[in-house]
Amino acid sequence: MAGRTLKRYGLEGAAKILIVFGLLLVLVSWFVGAYYFGLIGKITLFIAPLIFTCVSALLLLIIRYRYTLFEKYPYLMNLPSLFSRIREQKSTNNQSIAFSMIFTVHAFVIAVVGFLSLILTVTIGSSIKSSMSPLLYVYLATIAILVIAVLLQYRRIYIRFVK
Repeated sequence: MAGRTLKRYGLEGAAKILIVFGLLLVLVSWFVGAYYFGLIGKITLFIAPLIFTCVSALLLLIIRYRYTLFEKYPYLMNLPSLFSRIREQKSTNNQSIAFSMIFTVHAFVIAVVGFLSLILTVTIGSSIKSSMSPLLYVYLATIAILVIAVLLQYRRIYIRFVK
């Protein structure tokens, strides 16, 4: 695909919803951090929301400039098997649709990052307040679900466009 211009497709509707949902969760984690800061007075409560805000912003930039990045710097997009198989497609229309579907996965990651930010902030706040960490298992389960869901989405794209 390097050197070839793809047709620009907008994000899928699900991707837009996931982005908004993820960003709202990150925003809520800031409010939760502020709530616990008011009770406990520890500035460390804002570390998790700050980190997850930066991760979400980076993913948003990648999604926003996905076509430019892929056309000018294809080596930055490193899903070798999937991308090489998509590149072999004769139809640039199918290539563009597959490419858009891949970035829906990234939008899903933004939503999960927002959820993780919220859970981690609540966990830190509640553990400082009561010296317990009841949501740690929810956090670990969410990470496991994220990994499985991303792999299943990439498999779905592979089956649709490669086989």
